Parts: sequence; structure tokens; C-alpha cells
Amino acid sequence: MKLKRPLLLAAILTLTLTPLVHADHAADEAALKARADEFVAAWDKDDAHGLAAIFAPDGDLINPFGRVAKGRGEVEKLFAEEHATFTKGTHYGIVALSTRLVGADAAVQDWDVEMTGMKGPDGGAMPPLKHHVTVFFAKTGGKWWAVAARPAVAVPPPGAPAK
Repeated sequence: MKLKRPLLLAAILTLTLTPLVHADHAADEAALKARADEFVAAWDKDDAHGLAAIFAPDGDLINPFGRVAKGRGEVEKLFAEEHATFTKGTHYGIVALSTRLVGADAAVQDWDVEMTGMKGPDGGAMPPLKHHVTVFFAKTGGKWWAVAARPAVAVPPPGAPAK
């Protein structure tokens, strides 16, 4: 009979705590989605400070063109330079977003993005820049911070016909 009580207690705790765990996941996923929305809003306002504000103080970014920024200050500088030139006035549209919670304080988000409104060196309109972004988040002090962002533009494999 002693063996059944621990099993019963484990079953009761599992049934009792499961809704709480799912509620925490839902709250975290909503908070992470809000961080992505903050990024988009800042992008569309050419707000380099707001873009960098979702990054942890030691967060880093490697943009799709290979430029590396380490630390929030460098991330802000990178965005300020881009938004003073070729991304100024562009729209950043996340067309698909998925979130994977890796633990209580770590998550990975994948964004499929279409950036529109870029202009070429001649001032003519460029086609939308479709790319994928993987953002690694850590929760510190109850808030989610981007610790690493890796946007990438897909290229066809060697020998494949261009699309």
C-alpha cells in the first residue's frame, strides 16, 4: 500500500500542475511574440535605439550580409547605419513566426520575413528581400531578451536552377 500513495501523489501533482505549466508557456509565447512585434514597429519607424532595445546588453547580431555586431551598443550602431541608407523607409513584415521554449528561461524564435521598400543605388525600387531570422532569447529579470539573432538569405544550392 505504501507504493500506491507516492504514485497517487505524483498523479495528483501532475494533473494539478499541468494547467499551470501550459499557462506559463502561453504567457511566455505571448511575451516573445510581443518582442517580435516591438522589433517590427521599431524597424518601420527607422528607430535603431528601439531595434537594439530588444537585445540583451551582451546580445549579438550577424546581419544577412555578414556584418557582426556584439553588444547592444554595436547592434544599435549597425541598425542606425542601415536605416540611414539602404533600409531607410522599408517595411519589415514577419509573415510566419514560430516559437520553441527550450526551458523556463530560453527560447528560439524563427521568423520568415519579407522586407519591402528598399531602393537600389539608382533610387529605383528593389524587389522584396525575403529572408529567415533565427532569434535566441533568454529570460532575465522576468523579461525576454534577444541574445543572438541570425538573419539569412536563402540561396539555391550549386547547380540548381535559379528561381
